[in-house]
Amino acid sequence: MVIEIIQREIPTRGVGYLILRDCPEDRLAEGLKKGMERLKKAGANQVLAASLPEGEPLHPGALDIWRLTHIHDILRLERPLPAEKPEHKLNLRSPKKGQEESLYLDLVNRAFQEVPNASTLRSTDLRRQNHRYALAFRGDKPVGAFELDLSEQVPELASLAVEPSLRRQGLGRSLLRSALDSLGAKASSCSLLVSSANPAALALYESEGFVQTGVVSSWFEVV
Repeated sequence: MVIEIIQREIPTRGVGYLILRDCPEDRLAEGLKKGMERLKKAGANQVLAASLPEGEPLHPGALDIWRLTHIHDILRLERPLPAEKPEHKLNLRSPKKGQEESLYLDLVNRAFQEVPNASTLRSTDLRRQNHRYALAFRGDKPVGAFELDLSEQVPELASLAVEPSLRRQGLGRSLLRSALDSLGAKASSCSLLVSSANPAALALYESEGFVQTGVVSSWFEVV
């Protein structure tokens, strides 16, 4: 049994994460106890837990002294390329250090504020190798942002964020198509991860031809 404790989001969101890897059923309660003690001591107001990949999966309900409530699943989706061309061309550019990086971070963090398991993006996160970051402008106004992970044979859309005040105006679709179009002719497909607790994003991806290929993890609130 391996217990992975993630405290990164405690200072910003009050959430701690607990992942039990290769955990047999008779040790689930033990793993939860150890993880909960550490995360509560670190100041977590909420704890989300998952068991993966070969261990006994967690289930809703009581487990020893703990009660688990299913919050959401992380789904993997994929679609072949090329993608449809964006109907409304957005001006894309890599965020420069300084003001544009701040704009990127602020926009993405506000867009994902209410999504479970979303990480608070920091400036150091914009230095990942084989990742492409883009701010989307309409005129001189930033309206969206995306991140592409190009480290594997199948590129992954790591994030897609629309300025929250401009939602429901078709920008998400234009931004998605712009991100996929930027991959060029060499990519034959693209994958992404999306939370089942983000139905608007899931509906957009499915309407653009993405098909679910698996459930990466199921997450539970532990109290």
